Amino acid sequence: MNWKRLYAASQIAGVVGGVSIGAAGFYAVIVVGVCRRLIGLSDNIALFAIGLPLFIVLLIVFVKYLPARLRKAGMLSDDPSKFGPWFKS
Repeated sequence: MNWKRLYAASQIAGVVGGVSIGAAGFYAVIVVGVCRRLIGLSDNIALFAIGLPLFIVLLIVFVKYLPARLRKAGMLSDDPSKFGPWFKS
């Protein structure tokens, strides 16, 4: 086992997963709050009918597009092309 590959895999999964969950949760909470205050929806409808699907969609979008942006920003230190076929996009 190449420990450098294992480190790169855990770093990519941890950073991208954490940032994706945090950002998707943040935006979903903002949209749920706006729906509750401005539209007047009940808690259950706003949370489960709007917030949860929005969270899932945003999570998928962030997981797909964030690795390149985070690598460009310097938050992911290792380029996947260095580690062989495991990390090809």
